[in-house]
Amino acid sequence: MTGKAPTHYDRNGHDNAPTEPAAPTNEGEAASSSGQCASATNEWMIYIDGLNFYNAVLRGQPALKWVDFTEFASHLPPAGGKVSRTKYFTSQISEKAAEDPASVRRRRVFIQAVRASGVDVFEGKFQVPDLWRTVSTQHDWSDRFRPRLPVEVLKEFGEHFASHDDRPWKVRVRLPQEKFTDVAIASHLLRDFYKGTCTKAILVSNDSDLSPAIELAVGDGHTVWVFSPAESVSRDLNRVASLARPLRRNLVRQCQMPDIVRMPDQVQTLERPAAWK
Repeated sequence: MTGKAPTHYDRNGHDNAPTEPAAPTNEGEAASSSGQCASATNEWMIYIDGLNFYNAVLRGQPALKWVDFTEFASHLPPAGGKVSRTKYFTSQISEKAAEDPASVRRRRVFIQAVRASGVDVFEGKFQVPDLWRTVSTQHDWSDRFRPRLPVEVLKEFGEHFASHDDRPWKVRVRLPQEKFTDVAIASHLLRDFYKGTCTKAILVSNDSDLSPAIELAVGDGHTVWVFSPAESVSRDLNRVASLARPLRRNLVRQCQMPDIVRMPDQVQTLERPAAWK
């Protein structure tokens, strides 16, 4: 990010501070003003890496999770640019594997609301294999497990625990692993270009595994911008993309769906989960 003083935007992306110089109304306008301009064809297809976005922006931020991705996508192209289609790639973990089963139900409601807003949702899979993993040695034994080990156990077997510091214990863990999402994004990106349904692409992700697909597309003369949900951009993505930069940190806050979302049938409604208010 630059060293300029922060600018405050309203929901439409406009600068609320009249004493400040005019600010870009969206991510793409900021990119254009930095010398990265769009060509004559100004329609953009948006690809959002849901898990990467969640981990970088939404984890631990319940008030931000009811994201309006239609509004969000509209801020990404340069001035005068239009969003032709928005694709959101995600996976749904099972209730058995989730630490909080209620979070799975909230997620289902959210995905329905995203679809209702006009965004195309593509779901991969979570696999939850049992794997051996080493117990961390960075903390005291009293802070290596949840629930915590009873104090009596620590006192009685303290020497036994200490004898394993040089050869850490291993435990079986259920480790959720998202499958097929990065492959799906790369496949859609290349197919859309080569079928002619996409003229310019914006990818919201900081996953360097997408670099080969971006490099192929850009090498064939296509335009691919990358907006990283993280505070920096992967070196590999920065190397291959037509433009790469971090998202504005306040963009998601100004792009939230109304608490009640009406389904396409105009009868059924979806409500923002109470835990996200």
